[in-house]
Order: sequence, then structure tokens, then C-alpha cells
Amino acid sequence: MTYNLFTIDRLQPARVSNALASCLRVEPNVVDVADIDADQDNRDRDALVLCDYSDVPGDVSLILDIFVQDAVSHRPTEPEFASRFAVAAQTVVLYPAEERLPSAYWLATPTGSVTRARLLASDDERPSYSIDAVEAAVPQLPGIRVMQLPEIAREHHVPTPTTSEYIHAMPTSRPCATSTPARPKPETP
Repeated sequence: MTYNLFTIDRLQPARVSNALASCLRVEPNVVDVADIDADQDNRDRDALVLCDYSDVPGDVSLILDIFVQDAVSHRPTEPEFASRFAVAAQTVVLYPAEERLPSAYWLATPTGSVTRARLLASDDERPSYSIDAVEAAVPQLPGIRVMQLPEIAREHHVPTPTTSEYIHAMPTSRPCATSTPARPKPETP
């Protein structure tokens, strides 16, 4: 299983390792955490949990790419994992939403609350990330605007009946309204 997170705090590897061990219910000595840009020769490739991190500029500080081996029995969903990691590491965490929008994220706080967020990446060679807006106030991010994110609502398609289903649902015998009155039948002698 793979998890992809952003954190707003620049966490030390030991703090990341301990939080991962707590979330996945494993011992810290089976977790390997390393800077992706550093020397990779000393990595424990047999670790049950491998975490690559990168420093990034902007409102977020780290990108965490976490790989969990099948031997780990407790592998929560990404939303559950992100929320637990935020609490264990005492930091704000962002993780991708289900929508196909590149800016659509969920944000989990150290208290366990979760809200929607819009995360934007610059077009630079080394992107800078900015949290443009959130749907609920986050104490750790006092300068971020709070608003509804309309692009999220647009992504949720509401099923509507098709024309043929509508036609079949209508009664088959309907009185016909005409503009000319019906002629009376002539009387037969």
C-alpha cells in the first residue's frame, strides 16, 4: 500500500518514523525514513515501511511517499491513515482527494479534524506549494481563507433520469387536448 502526504511542518526523520510506527502498529525499528535527495546506500530495503521525504517550498514543508509492505497487517485507508498521522506527528497533513482535480486535497489537523483544501503548485522546475483555501478554519493556518470550494461540488455528478426512463414512467393514456371541439355524431334514423 502507498500513502502520499504533505506536511506543513518540517519534521525530523525520527518524528516521522515514530508517527508511522504508531499509525501502522509496527515497531519503529522496521520503519526506514530517508531524504530522497540524500545518499540511498544505507537504506534498509527490507523494512516493512519505507518512507521517502522531500523538502518543498511554500505553505507545505515536506512531501512524504510511504510504502507499506504486505506483511504489515494494519493498513488503514488513506483518509484514516492521514488523520492518524496528523495526530501522531502533531502537524497538519494534506492528502489527495478522490476527485480528478489536481488541486483537490483533504487536510487533517493534529486534533483529528478534517476539511477540504485547495493546494496549488507553481509551474517552476521545483514547484512551490500554496494552500489557497480551506472549507473550515484551521488554527495552524490563520492566514488561509475559508470558503466553499466550488470546483469540488462541480465534480460530483448528480444522476438524472434519461429521457427514455422519463417517458416510460409517464402514464400511457393521457387525454388529448385539441383546439377544435369534437363533432357530435349524426343521429341515424
